[in-house]
Amino acid sequence: MKKLITALLLFSTLITLSSCSSGGEDVAETVTTAVTAETTAVETGTTYYESDLPEDLDFKGESVSFLYRDEIGDEFWCEVQDGEIVNDALYTDILKVEEQLKCDMVCVRRLGHYTVNRNEYMNHITSTILAGDDLYAWVDLMVGNSPTKMKEGIFYNIFKVKYIDFEKPWYLKDMSETVSIDNRLYFITSDASIDYLRCAFCIFFNKTTAENYGVDNLYELVLEGQWTLDNITDITKKVSSDLDGDGVIGKDDQLGFLVHDTNHPKGFMGSCDSLTFSRDADGNWQYTYGSERDANVVEKLHTFLYATEGSLHSGVTDAVADQAEKYAAFTSSFKSGKIMMMTAEFNHASTLLRDMESEYGVLPYPKYDEAQDEYKFMSRNTHNAFSMPTTCGNIDLAGAAYEALSCANYNNLLPAYYEVALKTKYASDDESAQMYDLIHNNIILDFGYTFNNSFSPGPESIFLNGAKTGSFASDLASKKDALVASVEKYINIILDIPD
Repeated sequence: MKKLITALLLFSTLITLSSCSSGGEDVAETVTTAVTAETTAVETGTTYYESDLPEDLDFKGESVSFLYRDEIGDEFWCEVQDGEIVNDALYTDILKVEEQLKCDMVCVRRLGHYTVNRNEYMNHITSTILAGDDLYAWVDLMVGNSPTKMKEGIFYNIFKVKYIDFEKPWYLKDMSETVSIDNRLYFITSDASIDYLRCAFCIFFNKTTAENYGVDNLYELVLEGQWTLDNITDITKKVSSDLDGDGVIGKDDQLGFLVHDTNHPKGFMGSCDSLTFSRDADGNWQYTYGSERDANVVEKLHTFLYATEGSLHSGVTDAVADQAEKYAAFTSSFKSGKIMMMTAEFNHASTLLRDMESEYGVLPYPKYDEAQDEYKFMSRNTHNAFSMPTTCGNIDLAGAAYEALSCANYNNLLPAYYEVALKTKYASDDESAQMYDLIHNNIILDFGYTFNNSFSPGPESIFLNGAKTGSFASDLASKKDALVASVEKYINIILDIPD
């Protein structure tokens, strides 16, 4: 089977997009799949890219180890093919890197994604590095936890890692600028793991409900730059009714909009371009949140999310086990049509809506207003980021392996997940595919949101509390000085780390 896959990899280089076979497919079926994938790539504008890695790299079979959270490890690693196109694309990419670099790719999986195991997982990373153990070339963390660990001085400055090329399309746009401090970067996100795409904030809407309430042209609003807080608020009011007759529109009634998860309002920080930090003339990070526009964004969000008939905040999250039943009940209400729009993440298309009978569409989070130049998007900060321990024994191999895997996944795994699993297998219309493209191409890694867990108070809390209570000015005034002091203290810690 490995010889067959190797031959297919060589063939895929010629046709610009690879696709691997499952154990039961023959070569003809595999080639047909590959050609179909290439046609889709051409139609959607997907471009094949090669890395600039030297062609003669030879690491003599040396192992390069990645630590990854076990509960979600399948998004990064697989040992065998199983006939699923995403799994098999990943299997092919790992094999390709091993053959390209003549190395042995290894993944160590350890419980650490869910709250109960998270601290033990992070403590394991610290203890192994401080003990001087060269166990891992790269360690996976939730991107929101990466800054809390990097201040321990246990990670290598990735700007100094050979072979990492941030100009390549497999890295998030402008990431080397948006989350670096004083020309230091201690974590990276790329297509080495497409978790950032799986966690991207979006909105799903029930097409049957929209039709029943006379809501149309939602895609046109987006493409014409008119998908704004005002318009989504008006639509939410239109699609609401008091089904139980108690005089209050609540969870048992017809809703226009649902905040499905307590983490999802954070996505409006990016979509409304209401970011909390910017760089000064010397390139230093400054807390610049609090403009009149920022206040207006929060006011509109308060109206939309908490003071609009037909809009409901679920108050639950999928990250807490004992809230799972309530979370699933809201999902069911969306599927049945009692909720027209709900906040979500990309991967919910396959995990929550896979068996949905009614057609649904996907929309981006709205802009603040039409004057805002472009749509911007963020991913939930539970998504993956990789850091390199200072104990990494072969930095060149680690850098080459990471770059090669990012490149391979960009060309093969990403189209398999994005074009087939999302845009073809689960999306119900061509317009949804356009929306996925729009979101994917404009995901940002924002400094304030990414570093939130390292500051006290966190910058997102001022945004979220203002949106919830409508008391933006007083909340900002009461917390700003403490936040600025916390940021200054944190950055000084980073600057004291030997580089």
